[in-house]
Amino acid sequence: MTIGHRLVVSFLLVAAATPAYGQETLPPARDNAVYVELLGSGGLYSVNYERALPPAFRVRAGAAAWTAESFWSDAKTRFRTFPIMLLIVPGGGAHHLEAGIGAHLGQRSRERDVGESGGFVSLIAVVGYRYEPRQRRLFVRAGFTPFYGFGDSSVAYPEEGFFPSLGLSLGARF
Repeated sequence: MTIGHRLVVSFLLVAAATPAYGQETLPPARDNAVYVELLGSGGLYSVNYERALPPAFRVRAGAAAWTAESFWSDAKTRFRTFPIMLLIVPGGGAHHLEAGIGAHLGQRSRERDVGESGGFVSLIAVVGYRYEPRQRRLFVRAGFTPFYGFGDSSVAYPEEGFFPSLGLSLGARF
């Protein structure tokens, strides 16, 4: 191929790759997100990191720590929680159905009663709605986030057996 042919082919490739006048270009995909969730899968609250995995899966890891005071005594209970989940978020628009399952790992310790301290594992799930416009970094999530706590009632979180919960999140993608 001569230099003239190469220049013509190069020009055509560049022209084909350049958007035409009036054609909207989409911002780059944002595969990472950080958000704060109130109630929901992390307990009282959690700070979470999420990573998108093509085509529609996401992995999530979070952490939280808080102290609660008992209504029946003045004993304080400390919680440290770590939700880990696999989510599916199908669709390419701004409105998404979200579903996921995972584990909620944590530790509970009471100041006055050493016998009621220890680690816990709960199954967690989420079925919810996510508003995530592609042109913006901010997003909002809301959903039903049930727990299934293992172990006896002194250690299981939030309690032994099935526990329904709701969650609300606000975050940013990057």
